[in-house]
Order: sequence, then structure tokens, then C-alpha cells
Amino acid sequence: MAGSFEYTQDRIGSLTLLQPARGYRFSIDSLLLAEFAAPKKYDHILDLGCGCGVISLLIAQKFPNTQIVGIEIQEELAQLAEKNVEINQMEECISIIQGDLKDIKKYIKAGEFDYVISNPPFRPAQSGRICPDRGEAIARHEIAAGLESFLDAARYALHPGGRLSVIYPAEMTAKLIKAMCGKKIEPKRMGFIHPSKGKNARMVLVEGCKDAGTEVKVLPPIFLDGHHLQGGRQTSQG
Repeated sequence: MAGSFEYTQDRIGSLTLLQPARGYRFSIDSLLLAEFAAPKKYDHILDLGCGCGVISLLIAQKFPNTQIVGIEIQEELAQLAEKNVEINQMEECISIIQGDLKDIKKYIKAGEFDYVISNPPFRPAQSGRICPDRGEAIARHEIAAGLESFLDAARYALHPGGRLSVIYPAEMTAKLIKAMCGKKIEPKRMGFIHPSKGKNARMVLVEGCKDAGTEVKVLPPIFLDGHHLQGGRQTSQG
């Protein structure tokens, strides 16, 4: 990999994952989104803002007949994603593009994908305290791209009837639904994630369908009690 930065080597089940030692690291949100996603056999999948590639790897492992393309704007994360694909021997089913999703027309054809998956940033660029680590700030705040840009890219990439799965803060559900409907990506399946029973939902998972009708299936709630990340952690220098 070009450049020099500290990273860790972690395990998720049988997968090996390199990710930055400091700054933006994947969270349980990525694992939940990968579990929620339901592509069909042989689907062509786009991972918007793929980071170090964790969701792409999990999807490829769970659905081995799919083809996945990940787009990531941050060069160091895109390099880690490419390395993660290599060390997990998934080069035949995952490819990584380092680029800006707002320039998506440079990289892919319109309607090329069956399924899009994304964990988009959700905090307005000027809201609250911006993380001093730029990588984490871009992942959490709408600095490089906001929800509208992610949805524009998803709509462009999907063929009619193609589907999009996202995870977003529960308190912003109305914003997400309004934005999806505005792009004619109609919510079809959704579920709320709670820290535990009796606690308010923290996140929402939504799957939408391009140019579909308005019926939506609300799934049973997910409770995070007992959920934790597994595996060892080894710090390395890249």
C-alpha cells in the first residue's frame, strides 16, 4: 500500500480485516447492515462509501455468487479495502474504486446494479464538534457527500426494480424516508435497532426499491443486548 499509516489486523469470524488504528473504524452498524441486506443470487452489488470494505466482504461471504463493487473517496481506506479483498482471496467477486460517488457516472453505467448498500454519513457538516481525524469526520459528517448525494448515486446505479439498503439514526427516520421517496426509491422493508428492551431505537434499517409501490413491511425490533465484536487485534504499520 502507498503511504505509511498505522492500522490494526482484526478478525470477524473467518475474515481478516485491516482498518485504521485511529480515526474511523467499522462499528456494529456495519455488521447489522450486512446481516439485513438481502441480495438475490447472482446480483451485481454496489457498496457506496465502502470504507475498508467490511460490508462488501461480509456480503461476499454470505452470498458467494454475487459480484460487488465498492466505491470509497478516501485513498487510504480504499487501499485498505483492496488489501482486505486480497488477503481474504475475494478478488474474483469484489473490486474497489477509489473515487467520489458524486462522480459516479465516471465509474459505472446507469442501471448497472441490482442492489446498492450504504452506511452514509448523517451529521450535517457544521453540526456539533467535528472529529479532529479527517477520515472519521468524513465518515460521520456530510463533508464529502450527504444523504442526497448517496441517494442520487444509488438511483443512478440501480435498474428499475433494483433495491437499496441503508442504516441511519432512528431519530432521522423521517428525513431518510422523505429523501428516499423524493428519489423514487420507495421503502419496502424496515426495522429498528434498540440498545435493549424498553430503550428507544438508536438506528433504523431500510430497504427501498427503485420505482416501486408504497407498501412497506415493518420487521420485529432488533435488540443489541449481548452483541459485541469478536476477534483479536494486532497493530501493524502500512
